Amino acid sequence: MKNFNVLLAIGLIATVIACNNNPKTKTSEASTDPTAEEPKELVIHDYLKEGNKGIGPITSFTQPAFDQAVADEGNKLFIVRCTMCHEYGEDKLGPALKGITKKRTPEWILNLMLNTEEMFEKDPDALALKDKYESMMISVGLNEQEAKSILEYLRQEDAKSN
Repeated sequence: MKNFNVLLAIGLIATVIACNNNPKTKTSEASTDPTAEEPKELVIHDYLKEGNKGIGPITSFTQPAFDQAVADEGNKLFIVRCTMCHEYGEDKLGPALKGITKKRTPEWILNLMLNTEEMFEKDPDALALKDKYESMMISVGLNEQEAKSILEYLRQEDAKSN
């Protein structure tokens, strides 16, 4: 078991390093071309307000003003804790997460991250996912602030795919 944990840790570190060295994520110098279009400002959408809230500690959610630092922290956490089973744009062991903040309430998403086991035992929407995918989501030990950071990252990504 100790060897497995060491291999898992090495794999996670390699993933983080690979993602952080991705040339697509590096910023480029400003264009000196006067005819170049100004980049469009990203408009962050509102979370879905109506629908299943899930089962767990989050019974209500007040949308905060968008905070880039929180979304950036969520991106880091997503890479380390979620990408073993999820990708943003395509199914992996679990479903693709593209559009999740437009399909599910923030309470449901947070409760799934924070109260995974009970959600997959009692929540009808989680049970439907359990039937569709071979492996069931496991708890990755997030606290509430970490889960909210990942949620804000997903919200930012969903705003880009309008």
